[in-house]
Amino acid sequence: MSDTHAPTSVAKSLGLGLWFPLFFAVGFMLCYLLPFHSPEPTDMPVAVVGEQPAAAVSMALEDKAPDSFDVSPADDAKEARQAVLDRDVVAAYAPGDHELYFSSSLGRSLAMTVQETFAPIAQQDGAELTTTDVAPSAPGDGLGTSLFYMVLPWNLTGYIAVMMLSAQAPHLARWIKCLAASAFGLVTSVLCYAISTSMDVIPSDPWVLPLAFLITQSVIWPCLGLMPFTKRAFPGVALGLFVLLSLPSSGGAIPVEMVPRFFQALHPFLPMGQGIEAIRNILYFDGVKLAWPLTVLSSWTVFGVALVLVDTIRTKRAERREAQAGEQSVPSLVGRVADAHGTPVAGATVTLTDSAGTRIATHETDGNGVYSASDLPSERLALLVTAPEHAPRLARAALDTQDLAHVDITLHREHDESHTPAHAAAEPWSDSRSRSGMDQEVL
Repeated sequence: MSDTHAPTSVAKSLGLGLWFPLFFAVGFMLCYLLPFHSPEPTDMPVAVVGEQPAAAVSMALEDKAPDSFDVSPADDAKEARQAVLDRDVVAAYAPGDHELYFSSSLGRSLAMTVQETFAPIAQQDGAELTTTDVAPSAPGDGLGTSLFYMVLPWNLTGYIAVMMLSAQAPHLARWIKCLAASAFGLVTSVLCYAISTSMDVIPSDPWVLPLAFLITQSVIWPCLGLMPFTKRAFPGVALGLFVLLSLPSSGGAIPVEMVPRFFQALHPFLPMGQGIEAIRNILYFDGVKLAWPLTVLSSWTVFGVALVLVDTIRTKRAERREAQAGEQSVPSLVGRVADAHGTPVAGATVTLTDSAGTRIATHETDGNGVYSASDLPSERLALLVTAPEHAPRLARAALDTQDLAHVDITLHREHDESHTPAHAAAEPWSDSRSRSGMDQEVL
């Protein structure tokens, strides 16, 4: 039999062991190679000063690269520049001065793209494009991507911490794991921020720290909450959400305006992208447009906490059900009522009284003449057994010396002169009762 099932067992073990790395490999191809191999503008929002110039530039760009840019008009150069600072557009062009406003803090690749796009437009007017970086990145951030690499550990290590705690410390109580994972997020927040500011890749701003902690919690708590529900699938679920989908849609490595629409659609809802947006807006744009990123990060955190609470309640209810099942009453007195010929007497009434004569319980025999009683006091009890057309019988059971007493009763038909009187001793104890050392007597 083992030879027959061996191939199936091996295949199952290999499948369980290798599905995750296979998922990882396929996911990287679809979620990294696909959006990153050739980044191009997709509905990139830009502003152009003047209604007519904006329409002309929009038509020219649409003819050159359809659906690449979303052009909106601005009244003047000041409004155009402010639109960039307000994060309404990524760049703005003033045809009168042939000046392009942009922000290198959004990424060098985006800055190069808008300059390469508007330089020919300025040349058509016989002028050279002038550029103004309205929100330059930190001196140490040469490519404008350092923010991405600072936030990346806050996103990844939360998922890894939960996995490692589950694998290496399964014996720990849930609250200890939750507290440890949450505290770990605090440690990585301070650590990564300190290293980043020391390298001058981001400006120093203490408001980044609480935001960093919120980013870690927006990953840690959903992972803590999802694990008991997804079980073996958890690595794939967490990796898919917080790595494969989050990184390319974050707008950190590649500006979100230059990835396919699928990832652009994910950007407003995943924590890593909104964490980057919030920190970028604090560091470079005077804290504009923080409401939505904070809402998203908080929502993910609350979602995770809610899952943990739901599973905690679910687990406690299951434990209570198990405890109740385990606490089902164990009989402390059992026996069988039969007539002189050994035929079970069904429906016989067994009344139990204590030494003071107080009735404790009344039971009835089943179709096999069997009765049982539970939760009885640990003392000597009297049993009065009655049944229609049978003479009553009195017996005693000693529950003060044992956990389970076994008392069988023989009833005789009424007016049967051959039967043993109610006060006389019944037949000797069976071997089973003698071996168990039970102390009962039938009168």
